[in-house]
Amino acid sequence: MSLKEFEHSVVHDLFKAMSKFIVASRHATEIDKERAKLETKLRQVKDECRNWAEVAGKATDEVKELKNLIEELRADIIEKDTCLDHFQKRNDELSTLLKDAKKVAEEEFKASSQFTDLLDGNYAAGFEDFRMEAIEHFPKVDFSLVKIQLGGSASSLLQTSSEDVNIEDDATTKPPQDNPNADAPSI
Repeated sequence: MSLKEFEHSVVHDLFKAMSKFIVASRHATEIDKERAKLETKLRQVKDECRNWAEVAGKATDEVKELKNLIEELRADIIEKDTCLDHFQKRNDELSTLLKDAKKVAEEEFKASSQFTDLLDGNYAAGFEDFRMEAIEHFPKVDFSLVKIQLGGSASSLLQTSSEDVNIEDDATTKPPQDNPNADAPSI
């Protein structure tokens, strides 16, 4: 090989090596750009992971708070149910006491002279009303001997004679008042 051929071969090899170097350099530059993009993306992914970790932490805290709230509400429900049961029992007790007190009051009133006087008065009034209607419908019959015996004595509550038969009852014969509250105090 001659010198010229050798030079030519060396230059050719040199150009080949340079072109390989340029290709490798461009490839290295592209790889470096790709590495920079990947590092940026990795930072973004790490930031997103941190953000999601914060969201997950907050969600976990919220879940704990909600579980605590649920437990508090369950405790409140139990407490309210207990109070409601207590109030129901107390209401039942008071209702029983009220019924018993009512029975005792009724029995005491029925045993009192006021009750018997009231019964006698109402019974006597009814009897006298019956006697008055009988006198009105049967004027020829003498009803003066028909008397009611209350407590061992003759009825003197509504002593009437045959002259009182034609007395009109104000409650049924008076026309209604225009203003029934005319005598009522004004507020």
